[in-house]
Amino acid sequence: MGTGKDRGARRRAWEVLWRTQRQGAYPDLLLTVLLGADPSMEKSDRALAHELVMGTLRWQLSLDRVLSKVSQRPLSRIPGKLLVALRLGAYQLLFLERIPPSAAVNETVELVRSIGLEHATGFANAVLRAIAQRGRSLMEVEATSSLAERISVETSHPLWMVEMWLEQWGEGETRELCQANNEVAPITLRTNTLKITREGLLEALREEGVEATPTHFSPEGVEITDLKVPLSTLKSFRMGLFQVQDEASQLISHWMEIAPGQRVLDACAAPGGKTTHMAQLLENRGELLAVDVHQERLNLVSRECKRLGINCVKIERGDLLDPQSLGEEKFDRILLDAPCSGLGVLRRNPDIKWRRTPKDIQRMASIQKRMLENLASHLRPQGILLYSVCTHTREETEGVLEAILEEGQLLLLKTPGGLPLSARELVGEDGLLRTFPHKHGMDGFTAFRLTPAP
Repeated sequence: MGTGKDRGARRRAWEVLWRTQRQGAYPDLLLTVLLGADPSMEKSDRALAHELVMGTLRWQLSLDRVLSKVSQRPLSRIPGKLLVALRLGAYQLLFLERIPPSAAVNETVELVRSIGLEHATGFANAVLRAIAQRGRSLMEVEATSSLAERISVETSHPLWMVEMWLEQWGEGETRELCQANNEVAPITLRTNTLKITREGLLEALREEGVEATPTHFSPEGVEITDLKVPLSTLKSFRMGLFQVQDEASQLISHWMEIAPGQRVLDACAAPGGKTTHMAQLLENRGELLAVDVHQERLNLVSRECKRLGINCVKIERGDLLDPQSLGEEKFDRILLDAPCSGLGVLRRNPDIKWRRTPKDIQRMASIQKRMLENLASHLRPQGILLYSVCTHTREETEGVLEAILEEGQLLLLKTPGGLPLSARELVGEDGLLRTFPHKHGMDGFTAFRLTPAP
């Protein structure tokens, strides 16, 4: 590896990273599109492109720190296209031992040339050779650094994020969480119980050469342990026997305590993982209204319902920030899987580390409160409104809960009812369900349940 044959993988990786930085594109989706559009790429090249993108994003802060130590120019004066290429080269030199250093240097220089920066090849060569010579010693943290600075540099997380978690969780939890965020997240499926049992799905996957095991917390969950081909190429996928969904996300629908015949609202439905799971729990009977503000994302919900054989879902575009959006409609169950900072899914979306700011958290919390307030009047007596976010910030969890309880319309339900017995330990005495990647091997979610005040 590292000669010319995987040059296409590096070029694709550079393109994804550049468009992520320049256009705010989502790297996982862009990887799927670009790699899918190039059928000539071998499996190993696709894997390399994916690792280069996600690895470079995970370790961006550390890579920039190393580059700043060996570059004669401040990083702020290095053109963006060149800086992305240098990060790619530095990642290979510092983290990918299977790529010879000479190959990492030479191929990155060729990449710089191929993107129209011939004049910068000498600079790139000097910077990368300095990294190759000094290696990971460049990543050492100064003894004078504070605890937060040390964890930030060692785990490549923004300093403000580390400081927030240190205050919230303490040193041990913060270190473990940051380390877990840099690991590759598992591929987890949810069995479509409308068509097959979990045991049946495991057998079907084995027949297709896919090794998988049952999840611990979710009764429908299946974790992939060995996958040789894209999931979308499997017969079991085309037959609608499963949907890709993290185990923590699967627990949310169970906590809704859904029963066939109920009227259910999925208030922020796209892309449809929880929507289709709730439809399964309804046994495809009753009415499930899926609402989202983005029509193109609602199209994803529609396609998934069709693939999975679900017909009890009604799809509508609606803006939850508009109190009149839902008219006078009432529901037995409402799920608000609210837009949030996403800090619980950094394993899957490392780019979020560099997109988010503390102001974003305050802005998200304000939106979440307004959505809850607007939904409160649509809940029937004895109904359940479940609020969930894939983050753990105080502002978006306890803060939102305190604000909505002060309104007096809703009460907090503290019981773990509806959850599988194995998952009930995840609900604390305060009535909040919390999952963590470093504790449970799942995405980081926070959720709580509300019911109308008498």
